[in-house]
Amino acid sequence: MPAPTVRLLLTRRELGLDLLTPADALPTGALDAAVSWVHSSDLADPTPFLTPGQVLLTTGTQFEPIDSDYDGYVSRLVDRGVVALGFGTEVIRDTPTDLVDACLRHGMPLLDVPYRTPFIAVARYAADLVAEQAYARNTWALAAQRAVSLAALRPDGLDATLAELSRQLGRWVALVDAGGAIDRVFPARALQASGRDVVTAEATRMLKAHRRSGATVAEADAVIALQTIGASDRLLGVLAHGGPDEPDQAAQQVVTSVVALAGLALEQGHALESARTALRRALLNGLEQSRRLAEELGSEAGLSEASVTGLDRARTQVDAALGAAVTTVPADAHALPTLLPFDDEDARARAAVLLNPLAAHDADGVLAHSLLTWLERNGVYDAAARELGVHRHTLHARIRSTERLLARDFDTFADRAEVWTALLMRVSP
Repeated sequence: MPAPTVRLLLTRRELGLDLLTPADALPTGALDAAVSWVHSSDLADPTPFLTPGQVLLTTGTQFEPIDSDYDGYVSRLVDRGVVALGFGTEVIRDTPTDLVDACLRHGMPLLDVPYRTPFIAVARYAADLVAEQAYARNTWALAAQRAVSLAALRPDGLDATLAELSRQLGRWVALVDAGGAIDRVFPARALQASGRDVVTAEATRMLKAHRRSGATVAEADAVIALQTIGASDRLLGVLAHGGPDEPDQAAQQVVTSVVALAGLALEQGHALESARTALRRALLNGLEQSRRLAEELGSEAGLSEASVTGLDRARTQVDAALGAAVTTVPADAHALPTLLPFDDEDARARAAVLLNPLAAHDADGVLAHSLLTWLERNGVYDAAARELGVHRHTLHARIRSTERLLARDFDTFADRAEVWTALLMRVSP
């Protein structure tokens, strides 16, 4: 349902409205301004009772037959945000030519309301349009909230939710992490460099304030809206979205629901990472205890990678490790042949398939080089960023991008090792 506009009022034949100010003499888009309501008043200054987006109807009784300040009257209406003025012709008098001239000077559409058309008919038609528009937007909001809720149930819940929000709004959507760096954008290349700078600066300001807040920023030909994620005492990031127009109330309702879903997903992510960290510490502590015990007994110890459901595989690995343990290690351990199958064409083919999604989005090789450097620095962002000559937040964003493109979890050793091997195969002669 299109929003009610001045042009739409003019097309209603039953009302018989006519445009007294030529369309080509009005500012571009003047007739397409959205109408929020229609109000009638014959006060000399009705602006205290008006709100932006309204159409004002008058019979002109407030004007003196001569020397009326039409210019001041129209100027006040424009400053208040009135989008059109309707004059009831022949109710009291014909439309004053000085009023037409004042409207032309200020770019205000002036409508001729014929004697046979009561003001209430114009107001009722506009009210019906506004009500239909509100119903359509509320119906859309319910459908959009259902769509993003279903997306949240997918394995890649957060990414799927943000992508669905972008599709529903018809705007790009960006997630900023708690450190103020852009973590991900949907669609992937929709946010230009200037927009990134605006989002980063405004999100950083909001995060440093340590309170829940929202903001709207105009940038070039876009309107960017931002909203913090999480509680005031634990802000988890900022959700930003941008497009040519400012989102209406229905769109903001959908965004608010996604902010809640994103907060939940990020909290779960932090909880999972804390659990992983605790598990790693426990494993490292257990390995250290095993090492000390092995030293006391004068023996060797090792750890199998198999799960509890793969005991046969675990036993095979243990047997292989015991066999290797009794072998004398050469003084020059680096002289041993590499275990990586660089000369295996089949392995190279599998490596190419694994890296294809990255290659398709990384024509200049920046992501691949950054990923290899980061992996070779054991996943330490500061060390890798210094070597690459970039900010650690930039490197973090690149790593997260490659992680999504390759559908791998770089928090796991297996995925890191697999991708590292594939990258080495690609660059090896």
